[in-house]
Order: sequence, then C-alpha cells, then structure tokens
Amino acid sequence: MNSYVQQNLGRDERLILMMKPHWIALLPHIPLILVYGLGFITMIPVVIRMLTTVIAFSNRKVMCKRGLINTIKMDSPLNQVNNVAVTSGLFGKIFGYGNLIITTASGTHAFKGIKSPEEFRKALIEQIQLFEEDKAKKQAEEMAKAMKAASTV
Repeated sequence: MNSYVQQNLGRDERLILMMKPHWIALLPHIPLILVYGLGFITMIPVVIRMLTTVIAFSNRKVMCKRGLINTIKMDSPLNQVNNVAVTSGLFGKIFGYGNLIITTASGTHAFKGIKSPEEFRKALIEQIQLFEEDKAKKQAEEMAKAMKAASTV
C-alpha cells in the first residue's frame, strides 16, 4: 500500500480501492529513444509522475496525491464528492486507461493516464451511496433513541 494512503487512513477506516497511472504513458517516449536518444530525458518527468501519483478511496474519504517536489494532495469526505468523470479515447479503451476527473466541494482534480478509470469511478460512486445510506441509518437510529428517551420521561 502507498505510504501516503496508509498514513491518511483514520480509525475504523479501510481502503476500498487504489489506482496509479498506466504504463502506457511511457509509450510516446519510445520512438524518441530509438530515433534521437532523447526519450530518456523526456521520460524522466513521466516516470516521476507515475511513481508519485496515487488515487484511492476508503469507506469514508477519497485521497489523491501527485508530485515529488511540488506535491498536490487532496483528501475529501465522500459526502463532498460532487462528480466523478472519466474520459478516454480509442487507445484508452483498447489498453484500459483514461483520465479521471474528481470534482469535490473544494475543487476539481484531474488525473491523466490512470489505469482502469471506469472501474474506479463505478466503485467510488457505489461507496458514496453506501456512505450516504449508512449516514441516514445512523441518523434514524439516533432519532429513534431520542424519541424513545423523550417518551419515557
């Protein structure tokens, strides 16, 4: 498990799904290596992005981190996630990668070349629905307890 994700899990919180960038991001640099030998130089930022980008969600929140020196981190409760969008082209559909855009109450976070973004989107939306159902159930139980306590007085 990624150390950022592990460090940010709270008490009674469990990781549901974690994704990283797809290896296909390296593909455009291979012709540059073969023809000009420059591919290694242009590949360095891509490799750093692949190694330092992680998107995950738990039963309570969504967590994202990207960057090595200039890092961007986002933790947002599931009830503040407004939208999860996926875009992919022809090669994305063939090789199983795409762009993931998560819109929360605090802003929009876009991640390019993510492995299995549709799987992530579906699982996240399902977890958001479970979170909302659990929240409503807890509120109903608290209200029932309060009504019972008020009726016994």
